[in-house]
Amino acid sequence: MKLTQLKYFQAICKYNNITHAAHELHISQPSLSHVIKELEEEFGISLFQRRSKGLSLTKEGKILLEETDKLLEQANHLISRMNTVTQKSQHIKLGISPMLASLIFPELLHSYHLSFPKTQLEVSEHGTLTNKSKILDGSLDVAIISCDGSLPPSYQYCDLLALDICFYTSVSNPIAARSFVTLEDCAHVPLVLLTEDTFLTDYLFRYYKTLHLTPNVVVHTNQIATIHQLIHKNTASSFLFDQTIAEDHDIVKLPVKGQSSVQVKLIWKANRQLSSATQNLIRFVRKKYP
Repeated sequence: MKLTQLKYFQAICKYNNITHAAHELHISQPSLSHVIKELEEEFGISLFQRRSKGLSLTKEGKILLEETDKLLEQANHLISRMNTVTQKSQHIKLGISPMLASLIFPELLHSYHLSFPKTQLEVSEHGTLTNKSKILDGSLDVAIISCDGSLPPSYQYCDLLALDICFYTSVSNPIAARSFVTLEDCAHVPLVLLTEDTFLTDYLFRYYKTLHLTPNVVVHTNQIATIHQLIHKNTASSFLFDQTIAEDHDIVKLPVKGQSSVQVKLIWKANRQLSSATQNLIRFVRKKYP
């Protein structure tokens, strides 16, 4: 007995007529008759009585129809449930910082979508500190973060690339004439920095604290366009990753001496059961950034 046979049997019962059922199912009448014969032979019963006005169910046929209705309803529920599960498994919640979103995400998303066009990425922009917290509480499946050291065992990760910290300032700022700067040089320069939950801002604050210095931060914002405008107007300067802002005749980028490159990683919660889509993303990233 197969579900298809039961669907055909159900359709015949709907019309009490093989011709009408065959029309609805888009199959031939002999094929439907053969299905009924197979069911009757399998159970050793007669399902229909043939009458001049059509078919009528036997007692055994009524029992089979009652159970068929239940079984097919459960089968439809199962199919619906599994389709929902499949759709969820093709959905990934990814966290990323605004600066990394502008630097690497467009190219990563483009190439990933070419390989997995049915997967939906729900992207939320937060700083690295927030993204790490959301990974642990299950709000995010994966996150792209920056860090300067090892991660606790509560995270698993793969490395993407290394980025240098640069100092961006207006050409009108006297410090722009230098070939490089140190963090100490810039402690009293008016700064526009990313919000405090970002890795880079947290790193700068921790570094300046070791020097017993307080940076002159005039504004925090995650809007890269706003940072660009403030630098352009010589309102403030900023520390950003290399290539975050394009140099032009009004903006100068200087290397920061004495600072190591920052590592960019894709992270996920250790020991968490990962969906097939998330596993595909991890394998894709590892292949793209060997």
